[in-house]
Amino acid sequence: MDIPHRGFSSWERFLLTASLLTSWSLPGAAQLTIIPQPSIAVVGDDVLLSLHGVQEGSYISITWFQGIGFVRSILAYDTETETVTTGPAFTSQEFLPSNGSLIIKGVQLTDSGNYTVLVNYKDGELKSATQGFRVYVIPSKPTITMDSGGSIIEFQSWVMFTCNTNDEDVNIRWFLNNTDLPPSPQLSLSSDNKTLTFHNVTRGDSGYYHCEVWNPVGLQISDGINLIVYYGPNQVTITPDTGSIWGSTIGVEISSSLMLACQTESNPAPTYSWYLNENDLRFSESIYPISMASRNHEGNYKCTVYNSVVAKSASASVTVKVAERVTKPNVLANTTSIVEDEGAVSFTCETPDAEIEVQWLLDNQSLPLSDRLVLSQENRTLTIAQVHREDAGQYQCTTWNLISSNSSDPVALTVYYGPDPINITQESGSSVVNSTKIKLGSTLTLLCRADSQPAAQYHWSVNSTSPLEQTGSLLTLEAVTWDYEGTYTCLAWNNLTQLSRSATVAIRVVDSSLSAGAIAGIVIGVLAAVALIAGLVYVLVIKKRCTGKKPGEHRKGGKSLGQSESVATDALGSQRPTIPAEDPPGDLIYENKAPEYNNQPRGRALLPPSTSEPLHQKEPVYEELSSPYEDDYCTVNPSA
Repeated sequence: MDIPHRGFSSWERFLLTASLLTSWSLPGAAQLTIIPQPSIAVVGDDVLLSLHGVQEGSYISITWFQGIGFVRSILAYDTETETVTTGPAFTSQEFLPSNGSLIIKGVQLTDSGNYTVLVNYKDGELKSATQGFRVYVIPSKPTITMDSGGSIIEFQSWVMFTCNTNDEDVNIRWFLNNTDLPPSPQLSLSSDNKTLTFHNVTRGDSGYYHCEVWNPVGLQISDGINLIVYYGPNQVTITPDTGSIWGSTIGVEISSSLMLACQTESNPAPTYSWYLNENDLRFSESIYPISMASRNHEGNYKCTVYNSVVAKSASASVTVKVAERVTKPNVLANTTSIVEDEGAVSFTCETPDAEIEVQWLLDNQSLPLSDRLVLSQENRTLTIAQVHREDAGQYQCTTWNLISSNSSDPVALTVYYGPDPINITQESGSSVVNSTKIKLGSTLTLLCRADSQPAAQYHWSVNSTSPLEQTGSLLTLEAVTWDYEGTYTCLAWNNLTQLSRSATVAIRVVDSSLSAGAIAGIVIGVLAAVALIAGLVYVLVIKKRCTGKKPGEHRKGGKSLGQSESVATDALGSQRPTIPAEDPPGDLIYENKAPEYNNQPRGRALLPPSTSEPLHQKEPVYEELSSPYEDDYCTVNPSA
C-alpha cells in the first residue's frame, strides 16, 4: 500500500516505486539498515535513504529523524490509520514511499549529516538504524595573485602567491610548470594551503605557477602566472672561435681571422663593453671580431657586462698573441754510437723560429726524466752523461708555439755493451746447466748465450786448453765417446767493447748398455765386497783378543806354554792343551757362527739357549778356529 504523497503525480510514484523495488531487501532480513544512494551528493541532487531489513505489514509505524536520536522528526507513517505526520525537521522536500524508505529531493548543503529511522513492530519490538550522506558544491574556478613588493632579484626578494576561492571545504594544491611543486627550505604554505611564500627567491624558482581546488564532487584549475627572477651577471668567460687556448692566452695565426665571444648568465641580458689594453673599443656586442690578424692586434682584451635591473657588473680578460707557423727543426748529435759507461752524448735542436717551446722525444715517447739528463738553452740542447744501454733509440725534438708544432727527423743512438754473464743451456731446454750427463754414442747440443751489442763472438774449448774447431754459440757433440768427457768452456767476445765473458759446463759420459738393474747389481756387489773385507779385518782383530797373547805364548795352570802348546777352550769354558798347528795360510777363513746342535763335539754337549730368554736376545758369537781338534771353540765377546 502506498503512503499518501502530496505533490507526486501518478507516473512519478510509479518510477519511484520501481526504483525502490530494485533496492528492496529479501524478506526475513533480521538486521535493520539504511543505505544512502548516493552517499556523496551534489547540491540539487535527489537522495534515497533505502531502508532494509523490514517486511511490509510487520510494523505498526515508521518514523524518520534528522541527526542521531529521536528529537527532530521529519515524517512518520502509521499503518493502522494510514496517516503521515510531519515533524519539525520536515522541509516539504522529503517523501515517504510505501516500503518505509525516505526520499529527499533537491538536497542542499544543510541536508548533509546523519539520519535515523525508528520502526515499531506489531509484536511490540522497537528497532532503529542510523546512516548519513554528504552534500557538496562543485568548486568554482579559482584565481591566483602574486605579491613581491617590486622587482624580484635573486637572493634579495620574497614572493607570495595566493589561491583565491569562495568555496568552503575544498582542498588546494600548487603546481610549477604543470608538475607538483617540489619542496624547498625557502618555501612555506599556510595552514589551508591558500598562500604560498618564497622567503629568498632563486632563479630555480622561475616558471609558471597555478593552483587547483577540489572536493569529492569536482576539481577546478586556476590560470597560470609567470614568476620572473632577475639575476647575474655571473662569471664571465671569453672564448675564441678559432685558434688555440693556453690558459688565459689565445693564439691566432698571422693574417687569419678571430672571433672573441663574451659569455655570461644574466636576466635580463646585460650590456657589453670591450677594451684593448684598457682602451675602450666602443663595441657593445657580445662577440668581438678580429679580421686579418697582425701584430697590432696583440694585447690584453677585456669584456665588461652590466645588468641594469640588478645593478651589477662583471668582466673577464684574455691575452691575444699573433704568431707564424713553426718550421721543421733539425737534430744534430756529437756522436751516434758509444760504448756504455764510457762517455756522454749531446743533441742539439736547430730551428730559426723564436718564441717557441722545445720538447725531446725518445722512440716517439716523451723523454723520461733522469739525473743523467741535462737540458740547456731553452731546452734546445740535450746532454746524456754516462750513457747507458737504455738510452739507445730514436731521438727527435718537437718545436711548438700557440698555433702550430713541428717535429724533426729521428736520429738513432747506438750504445755498445756486453757481453753480459753467459748462460749455457741445452738446446732442448731453457734451464742453465753447469754439468750434464750424456749417453755413450748419443748427440749433445749446448747453446751459449750472452747479451751483447753488437752480438758477441763465441769460442769453445775443452779442459781449458784444447780449442774446438766449432765456433758460434751452438756446440754439437755427435756420437759421443769416452774421450768427450771433460770441462767445456764457452768464451764470448765483443770486439767493440773489448770485453769477454766465459762459462763452463762439465760433461760426463755414461754407458747406456747397462740396464738400471745391472747397474744396481754392480753397486750391490761392490758394497758386498767391501763388507767382506771389513769382516775379515774384524775377525783377525777378534782372534788376537781371544788368545790374549802373542802367537806362541799360552798359559796353562799358571805356566807358560811353549810354541808347541796352545790352549783350547770349549763351549763350556774348560781349557785343555792342544798341539799347535802350523801358522794358518793367508787365505784362512773364519766363520762367525756357532756349530749346529746336531754336530756337537764328541762327549761334550753344548747347552741349548734357555727358553725363558727373550727371542730377540742375541746368541753368543762364536769363532771357528783352525786347529787339529775340530771341536775347539773360543767364546768371543761381541761388544769387544
